[in-house]
Amino acid sequence: MGERVRAALWAVLAIAVLVIVGLIVALLIRAARSDSLVVESFRVPPAMASQGLTGEVVAKEVLDKVAEFQDTTQSARSAGSYDNNWGDDLKIDIPQTGATVDQLWKLLREWLGKETRISGEIIQTKDGLALTTRVGSKPGQRFVSKTNDLDALVSQGAEMIYKNTQAYRYAIYMFRTDRPAEGRTVLQALASDPSPVERKWAFIGLGWDLNNSGRESEAAMMFKRALAIDPDMLNGLSNLAVAEQKLGHEQSAADVSSRYVRLPIGSEYDPKIVGGGQCYAKIPMGWWMRDPSLADEAANCLDTASYAGSAANARVVAQILRHDWKPAAAYRQPENPTYAEVERAASDAETHLYAQMESGPSPALAKSLEDFRAAVAAQVADPKLGSSYRPAELIYYGPLEAQALVRLGRTSEAAALISNTPLDCYLCLRVRGFVAQAQGNAAAAQRWFLAAAQQGPRLAPAFVDWGKLLLQARHYESAEVKLSYAARLAPNWADPLKYWGDALTGEGKRDDAIAKYDAALKLAPKWGELRQARARLAAN
Repeated sequence: MGERVRAALWAVLAIAVLVIVGLIVALLIRAARSDSLVVESFRVPPAMASQGLTGEVVAKEVLDKVAEFQDTTQSARSAGSYDNNWGDDLKIDIPQTGATVDQLWKLLREWLGKETRISGEIIQTKDGLALTTRVGSKPGQRFVSKTNDLDALVSQGAEMIYKNTQAYRYAIYMFRTDRPAEGRTVLQALASDPSPVERKWAFIGLGWDLNNSGRESEAAMMFKRALAIDPDMLNGLSNLAVAEQKLGHEQSAADVSSRYVRLPIGSEYDPKIVGGGQCYAKIPMGWWMRDPSLADEAANCLDTASYAGSAANARVVAQILRHDWKPAAAYRQPENPTYAEVERAASDAETHLYAQMESGPSPALAKSLEDFRAAVAAQVADPKLGSSYRPAELIYYGPLEAQALVRLGRTSEAAALISNTPLDCYLCLRVRGFVAQAQGNAAAAQRWFLAAAQQGPRLAPAFVDWGKLLLQARHYESAEVKLSYAARLAPNWADPLKYWGDALTGEGKRDDAIAKYDAALKLAPKWGELRQARARLAAN
């Protein structure tokens, strides 16, 4: 009996020891993973302390200002990716005496964790009130206010802390607060940082700035430098897709975006921002790839994402691709605090122009074209936004305007406009083909459509354009080749199937043509031209 009791006691003791060891290990692990920004109580003159502005109060004001900067700076980069990461763990260090549990925990965090400690003092100098702040063991930086403006000093001190702990976010904050030169200086320094993480994010920031300045080619180079460091960098892929789009490189933009939306969101990124970005990317992808189902996916995803109004945009894109033009003709983009009024007006005018082009030449189309021109001019003339949108005048807005002019029969104007566009622009080449076709130059039109197909070999539009040109010349078998290939590239787009049906109709293959029309109607049930073609054939 005594042996059993002793064995039981030893078992209880062993369990207790294991529990204690486990708790100690867990405590050490937690301390080692501790990331926080700790602001020590500032030293202040006795006169200030007697008025209630104690060292703890000043430290709290500095901490609040740092938190405000962090909240203001929206960035896809997560706090955990910084060497001096403190995330949302900001705290004041209140001095205590004695070996309390809190003091022991503090010592463990300092010993094992990545705690960033801030200290400072306020003194009265002959030049005015002075605040000095320090980050860790780095030398302090002094700020002086001749008017004894403590709030201004606190803001300056907090900016210095932000810059020294999360430099990339600080640079983005500088851009947000109309101090771009300071932001560029910080990013240029980070581009030479020993850390590959800092370097790649610096290239993203520099590219983003170049993109906003209308320097897309240089921006694309910066994003590619980031991707050379990390080929799976989500921000590198998303930003490169935007730059390629602005350059008119729709195939490259589609390829990069396809990779971007498939990659998982790692701990280096803010899941809310990047998740919304991946949803949003499916809108232009749906357009480039002529896949309305991708736009539907974007709309469903964006209903719950933090991209105000974008779900409505996605639905309109899907409707346009399905030739459901009435909603587009009446569409007004929802208000979005991140979208200026001139941007909304230009976007709405673009949508309305697409809607009116469906019905052919009309006074309504001419009016939509003039409204579009005016909206784009206002956007390009905007002092803050103009530089970002100015390149689109040649790459996107010009070709779209030329398409409308062709529909209105104003081919000379369209030819003059499209002749200024670059030859590495997919849409520009297609519209050059439209103009040549409208002018009766089928050989030139075919050359342009061939060039576009070579630039976008996995995109369907140029092959449909080419097929329609061959249809016009009654080369039905050749048209079928182009249109069947386009149908494989864009299986959710009705256009290749409709015009394939037209080719079969021309060959007298009535039943096969009706089958193509019916397949197209499943994808675009409201397309008037398609319904009429099917009805005419069924009546014969």
